[in-house]
Amino acid sequence: MTGTAARPAAPEGADDDVVGPSSSAVPVVPAERLRAKRRADRKRRLTVLLLLSPWIIGFLVFTLYPILNSFYWSFTVKRYGSPARWVGLANYELLFTNDELLTALGNTAYLAVFGMPVRIGIALLAAALLVRARRGNGVYRTMFYIPSIVPAVASGALFFFLLKEGGPLSGLFGLFGAEAPLWFRDPQWAKPALIMVTTWALGDLMLILLAGLVDIPRSLYEAAELDGAGRWAKFRHVTLPMISPVIFFIVLTGLVGVLQSFDQAYVFSQGVREGRLTGEPGGSLLTYAMLQLRLFQDGRIGFASAMAWVMFLITFIITMVMLATRRRWVHTATEEWA
Repeated sequence: MTGTAARPAAPEGADDDVVGPSSSAVPVVPAERLRAKRRADRKRRLTVLLLLSPWIIGFLVFTLYPILNSFYWSFTVKRYGSPARWVGLANYELLFTNDELLTALGNTAYLAVFGMPVRIGIALLAAALLVRARRGNGVYRTMFYIPSIVPAVASGALFFFLLKEGGPLSGLFGLFGAEAPLWFRDPQWAKPALIMVTTWALGDLMLILLAGLVDIPRSLYEAAELDGAGRWAKFRHVTLPMISPVIFFIVLTGLVGVLQSFDQAYVFSQGVREGRLTGEPGGSLLTYAMLQLRLFQDGRIGFASAMAWVMFLITFIITMVMLATRRRWVHTATEEWA
């Protein structure tokens, strides 16, 4: 005898899951409760799908179907009212031998390479000035932002009136004894004039950069001053690194917008010569999107669809390259970028 009674064995045939109070077995859920839970989950999913069905139908009909259709048409000769005829890669081969398309690509690249730095630089200067303002901040911000809410076509028409030959700015040049450039009749001045017009509406960029500047801790500038840093050193080593994520966002979204430039270039070129979209003067304002519209107007749907997919590929490659190289010039507080 050891003083402890042995535990009696369980009766033969008893369920192994039915044990004493000290057991940790999970209680069995009745089958009816499981079926009710499944029915409730199914009902919730159906309710969600029903509420999302207008968007899903709209996406399938008005977005996905046109995308897939244009991809198919890019391999065909397709015109309005006639069936598509398969030609394989002929449209894509023709793209790189078309002089007008190369001109349109060059004009669009010019606006991206020269226009984006000018816009970002002036917007950053305006944001830096507003950060230092002590009074009337709200008024100044409103004044800078108002041009960005003016429709692009309206601002284009306004600047065409101001810059045209014999317009108000031509008279201003005359007051100083200088001859005003023929902005929209001279191929050398047409694209700089277009960049000037698009730079006028930079309120959106200014507000984004202003938010980035306000978020920079003042202690960083104080530490830089203790190290003897001047204005340029503080801007280079403190301001630029701290707002680099904001600049990255602006450059990425801005490049996508510039590659689709159309409205103001259309207004200026139409003002020079009505009729066919040739991007006058001398094709200097013919952008990629404008040439694509002209091809659709001419009924060359297959070729225009191929242009759309080439632009998609260009945009995709630029985006991927920027995302892949962001760690080299975008400052982040953590090692992982999000």
